Amino acid sequence: MVVKNNVEEFKARRFLTYAMGKLDEDTVLNLVQQGLEQGVDSFQLIEEARAGMEKVGELYDEGKYFLCDLIVGADIFTGVINLVLKSTNVEPVKDAPPVIIGTVSGDIHDIGKNIMISVLKSKGCQVYDLGVDVPKEAFLEAVKKTGSTVLCLSGLITTAYESMKKIVDSLEKEGLRSKVSVVIGGLVNEAVKNYTGADYWVTDCAKGSDLCMQIIHAHSGRQGLACLY
Repeated sequence: MVVKNNVEEFKARRFLTYAMGKLDEDTVLNLVQQGLEQGVDSFQLIEEARAGMEKVGELYDEGKYFLCDLIVGADIFTGVINLVLKSTNVEPVKDAPPVIIGTVSGDIHDIGKNIMISVLKSKGCQVYDLGVDVPKEAFLEAVKKTGSTVLCLSGLITTAYESMKKIVDSLEKEGLRSKVSVVIGGLVNEAVKNYTGADYWVTDCAKGSDLCMQIIHAHSGRQGLACLY
């Protein structure tokens, strides 16, 4: 697909969102490259790709896409982020420790986590990825080692709630809770937030990354953030 329209037409017609929803990798990456060359804002491109990922998620929920399609979509989205990072000068977040992120013990899902990592990197954040099925001890050690003010944990199954709660409780026991704000994400809601003792909950990686950035830049009150995706 070749786009010969101006920037406004490029934005309005949302070719990128459509191609992302169709899992058309070549078209997606070509559109991103063309958009960058035409002067389209990099975050606009990321947002359109993210909207396409939402469509992929909807099709999965409807039984029209399968787990392998979600994985393909996540890989394409990561490719979008990498292309944007190569083509633009992302101003790094200065004087801030890395964002720690990982999927909690008992859960091996990593699609949302990996997308979150990509979005954070696109905003200039350093990211410390602990992987999946991560025990609470590893999160505590990472907080102590890096002095991170942002700790992101991922959970997409209900049994992950107990792991989240244990992490929050352990932060309290280790005297770290006052230094870390906790945001849960994934298959969560207000009730889960209250049960785990988290400070916030989100189900959208874009909004979650914005929340992380707000807390990183705020430097007021609580000094950190833990996100569960």
